[in-house]
Amino acid sequence: MAICLVAVGSTGCSTFNAFERRQFLSEQAITGQVEVRRGSQRPVIDAAGRFLGLPNRIAIGDAGVDSHSISADTEFKIRNYLEQNGLNSVLVRSNQYAPVDEWRRMVANQRIRPVWKATFGNYNLLKYTLLPGRLTGGDWYNPYSDTLHVYSDTPVLAISKAAYAKDVRSRVNPGAYAAIKDIPLAGLSHDTTATKLAMEWYESQPGELESARAILYPGYGASVGGQIASFFPYGEVIGRVVGGGLGQLANKIQGGSLAR
Repeated sequence: MAICLVAVGSTGCSTFNAFERRQFLSEQAITGQVEVRRGSQRPVIDAAGRFLGLPNRIAIGDAGVDSHSISADTEFKIRNYLEQNGLNSVLVRSNQYAPVDEWRRMVANQRIRPVWKATFGNYNLLKYTLLPGRLTGGDWYNPYSDTLHVYSDTPVLAISKAAYAKDVRSRVNPGAYAAIKDIPLAGLSHDTTATKLAMEWYESQPGELESARAILYPGYGASVGGQIASFFPYGEVIGRVVGGGLGQLANKIQGGSLAR
């Protein structure tokens, strides 16, 4: 396994790669529903995950954040966004931990060049394997495996991550673009674009913009604060809480100015 992860950029573990590539391409050809794979129930792990997700819930101000229990309604809204934006090949993992399958998808993903999969792709997969979101939380999109990982019953948050998938898909060299996100502070531009795309989506959804803004503002603030403070010990958690609080304040100010 470890050898394959290191070698994926050059060989892709070629014996296995051909089959997985065909499977992935067949998924890309599907024009129906986006696939959602749900993790099996793990009460103790999910309870621990909800406890560890407390800082994120405080930062964003929504009880559904890192709840590790995703409703059918949230999954439907995620599917709807992905399908409406032509992102049918994106796999949604709903509170699921599947590192081996993630590796398979990364190997088969021809949108990303091997050099980026071998470096930043392996780096993201290693983080996912050793610090599983099933426990640590944090909704995110992995461009190397084309997978959206969802741990929150907060559809706006998931859609902002799906908007990042749309952003990556629009780039000439998506691998190089995605790699920048893993560089501290440089990745803020990605968060800015994804938040803007999500905001534009909700502007087209009647009556949903105000509630979406209440998540997008603190979500963006938490991302900014976390990256800025990540250079200090335990700074990322503190930065996310402070940044999220400022985002909540900005939303209240924005809401008040619109009301006048």
